Amino acid sequence: MPASTIVKTEAITLRVAPFSNTSHMVTWLTPEHGKIATAIKGACRPKSPVFGQYDIGYLCELLFYARERNGIHIVKECSTLDARDLCRGDWQRTSAMSYLCHLASVATPDGAHAPELYSLLAACLSHVATTTTKPLPALLLWFELQLLALLGLPPQLPHCTICTQDVTTEGVTSFSTTHGGILCKACKPTVNRTVLLPLSGAALAILRRWQATHDFPRLPTPRYTQQEQEQIQAIMTSFMSHYLDVAPECCRIAYKMINTTL
Repeated sequence: MPASTIVKTEAITLRVAPFSNTSHMVTWLTPEHGKIATAIKGACRPKSPVFGQYDIGYLCELLFYARERNGIHIVKECSTLDARDLCRGDWQRTSAMSYLCHLASVATPDGAHAPELYSLLAACLSHVATTTTKPLPALLLWFELQLLALLGLPPQLPHCTICTQDVTTEGVTSFSTTHGGILCKACKPTVNRTVLLPLSGAALAILRRWQATHDFPRLPTPRYTQQEQEQIQAIMTSFMSHYLDVAPECCRIAYKMINTTL
């Protein structure tokens, strides 16, 4: 598109960083233009028309001057469409939104066309900000599985990654991040024990159900024990860090915060 083109689009705020004493560098995810970076000049001035119009997880209407050479666009106008008001003052919901936006940012190259990811992120952020019927850890874990599927990197859960034999949900199996999925009892001894993660049959059934369900509201309210939740979180943290280069500590902190009650 020409360098002088003014583009109007919906956008979800993924990241906000200082650009100068009064300006911000903001990363967005858009349905038509993928992930973009913009400079917002004078954003920190109280009288700025964009002051308070964007923050992590906000849905905004954005007008920007498209620039092809350096990849940094200049914002002309920005207005809030959905500020996720229910999340204000709720640090668990805010932590969940921040983590979802971070994963979307890490998973999306600059300028990559990602309408499916935009729809997935928008739906999950709306769910975080509007409902209390399902636990936040389940939503984040489900998002991770759906994100990996969109990227063509789903963990192999239906059958053993080595011999391809079906694995039942009876008893305990194992998960190998380096192999990309579960292992049957026969193949387990052939793999270095240090790279294996425990996975109960019940936890495996939950992962399979979440991976196969593409609409979170239709997913029954998860019922799992503390041990099963910890197994699933450990597996997903290992998988995300290995294949998406997400810092393991980032995952652990996010889950610790949303699981903590005061």
